[in-house]
Amino acid sequence: MIREAILFGGVLYVLITVAQIIDRPAIWSGGIIVALVLAIATACYLIHDEHRLHISEIIALWAAVLLFLVYATLKFGGVL
Repeated sequence: MIREAILFGGVLYVLITVAQIIDRPAIWSGGIIVALVLAIATACYLIHDEHRLHISEIIALWAAVLLFLVYATLKFGGVL
């Protein structure tokens, strides 16, 4: 049931992103990247091998943490 809920949420967010791209054509490049990342992240939950799913979740978690640290460092340094 959880996998179906995550799949539904992922599809919903991809549709919202597509609607934003249609509404604001200036953000098409970033919107397509976001839609692809959401689609890939959602597709990861269709993996039936629990060990591979766990590894994918851990990689995604640490990638998010590291990207946040990079953003914070750039913001603190005045680059952004």
